[in-house]
Formats: sequence, C-alpha cells, structure tokens
Amino acid sequence: MKQTFTAVTAALLVLAPIALAIGPGAVAAQQDPYTVEVVAPDDFSTNGNQTLTVRVTNNADDAFLNPVVEVPISSPLSLPAGATDTVYADGDPSNTREAAVQDSTFQTGDALVISGANIDAGETRTYHFNVTVDTPGSTTVSADVRPLYNTDQNVRASTSMTALGTGTVSANVVDTDGNAVSNADVSIDGNAVGSSVSETVLEGEHTVSVSGLDGDYPSFTFDTAVGGDNSVTFVKQDEKTIQPIAYTSDETNIVVSSTSRTEGSAVSPVNTTVSFTFSKDSGTAVYEVQEPSVATKGDGTVSTDGNLVSESMVDGDKRLEIKPTGATTQVDLEYEGYELGNVNRDDTVDATDASAVSADVAKGQSPEYADVNDDGRVSAIDAMFIAQYAADNRTPDYSGVQ
Repeated sequence: MKQTFTAVTAALLVLAPIALAIGPGAVAAQQDPYTVEVVAPDDFSTNGNQTLTVRVTNNADDAFLNPVVEVPISSPLSLPAGATDTVYADGDPSNTREAAVQDSTFQTGDALVISGANIDAGETRTYHFNVTVDTPGSTTVSADVRPLYNTDQNVRASTSMTALGTGTVSANVVDTDGNAVSNADVSIDGNAVGSSVSETVLEGEHTVSVSGLDGDYPSFTFDTAVGGDNSVTFVKQDEKTIQPIAYTSDETNIVVSSTSRTEGSAVSPVNTTVSFTFSKDSGTAVYEVQEPSVATKGDGTVSTDGNLVSESMVDGDKRLEIKPTGATTQVDLEYEGYELGNVNRDDTVDATDASAVSADVAKGQSPEYADVNDDGRVSAIDAMFIAQYAADNRTPDYSGVQ
C-alpha cells in the first residue's frame, strides 16, 4: 500500500458570508478548499532514483489557479542530477512542469518548487519528481501547496515513509569441474537474469531458482539484510554416484567417499552403506546420492555430524541438504537390503529361492543376493546351499552343514 497522509489547511480561505437557513444551534461545516497528499512508491528504497508524488485535489467550486508546490529536500533525501528537468504531472512523463531549487519557505535548506497547472473544481492533479535516498530507515517528507498570488492560503502535508536498504544476490551455474555452464537460466523472484548474475535487491526475502538443465534442481530463499551478500551455485548433474547439485556461500567438494556392505546371512539382511566427507565452511550444500546397485527395502537412513536441513527422494536418488558445522562434514547413508539367499525378496529364504537361483543359472543370469558362498559368482553350488538351508541342513551363514 502506498504511504500517504492527507493534510488540513494551514490557513483557511477568507470566505464571504453566506446566508444559510439552518436550525437553532446548528453549525455549518466549512470544507477545506483543497487537500494535499505526499505519496511514496511501495518499493521506496535507497536503490537509485525514487519517484515521489504530490497529489492535490481541488475541493472548491472554482478552479484552483496557478498552484505552487514546494517540497523541502534534506538528508537523507537529495535531488539527482537533472531532477528539475524531469518533473511531470498526472502520471505522464511527457507532461513536464517547470521546477527550480530554491530556499524553503518553511524549513531550513533547499526545496524543490514546482509550477503547477490549474486544477478545475473537483479535480485532482499529481506532480511527480525524483529523489535519491542516502540511508535506509524512516524519514518524513513534507509538501506545501499554495496559490501563486495568495501564499497565505497554503495547505501543508507530511508523510512518514520508510526507505528499504539493499543487498546483493549472486548466482551462477557450473559443471562438476567448476566450468561455467551457459545454457541455463537463473531466476531471481521469478525473473530470468542469465546463467551468471549478481543483482542488487531490496532487503527482505528473495528466491533463486534455475531452469534449462536436465533434472530437478532446488530453489533457495534468502532473507537478504542491508549490505548482505547471498550467493548460490547450481551444479549441472552428471552420472556420478555422489555429487553436489547446489550450494550457497563458499564452494563444497567431496574429500573421500566409499561404499560398504555387511556380510549378511539367511536370517540377517545384507545392508549397504554409502559414506562421504565433504569440505565446506558455511552456507548449505545439497548433495544427491544414487541408490545402491542392488535392491533395497527403503530409501536409506541418514546420519551426519552436520545439520540435516532436509532429505527427499528425487528421480530415485536421495537428496540431502546439509549445513556444515565444521570444515569437513561426514555423511553416512545406510540402506537395508535382503537376506542372503532371499532372491525372490519375500520374508524368508526357502526352497523357492533355491529353485529360482537354479533356473537363473541355467539361463546364464546372476540374481541379486544369490552368491551365498561368497566366491564372486552365482552358480549351481549357491542354489544347492540355499536348498540345504531351506531343509535345515546348512547354517544360516552357509558356512557349514548341520
């Protein structure tokens, strides 16, 4: 909502007596001859030229001739170069008005004095001019409007307005080697600004996203402070098992990674753990981890010595947003698998699993969780061991008969 204030007359017009038929004790109200409002834009800020508006409404029955609009200019406001040449009326920049900088008649210092156009009875005119704001925060802007030849018939208004400060939002897109990617579009608050950008923005929340790349990428919302600098880097996805897809603030890199599996048995699952350590001092990092190559029962359980901001599944991969608490951050992602020999992935290892392994071996296939003797291949021996376990003739770890 625009910031406005409607003033009452500083000095009333001297009106000729008018005989009115009013009842005993009644008082005839006298309307102000005109009203004045000072209006600031919704995004009033320290960022470049700011257009202020003085709105004058003629409440009288006669035209308001030769109005003069005076606006004192003092810190934190100042007039940009050429300000007196760009004053215009009624929202039309081509409808320019004469203006000059003079000593203020009611405040210390300079004022912008505008020669207004006549205002017909009941009509409103607006006068627009540019200022710059040196510092953010609250300030008061006043305007005095008067007829050129009757300066005692002035009306004065003041508006308290708050100027927002500015910060910076930066964004770019790189590949996994850190090279710039040009075929991407970064957007700030929904406005595309290119693949690499540093934008001055008003203090407050701003959302940064990216498009034009294959896959789904996160967006980031920053609460930008005055003088603050928020940055995000999007990383083009490739086929790596573990990779960052975005990070804020400083760069992130994988220091070390590994994948390990528990041995498992016919009664305990073969679990897979994907571990990695990444370096980063501040901000957040978003990593994606591909699912293990073997079938698992769930999406994996995450543990980390950083702060886990969020986790989700995106196109079959685990996405983790983590805020580091030190120079390096450890992440472990454990996936629960199936029991050794449970090739049909039901609740037990039984004769049907042995038959399935035997049939797959005959076809030259190697089903998952079938290498029960751990010799690196699936053969008829594995089918035999599973059948022996199902008949209670072999131990659950398949290491011996019983």
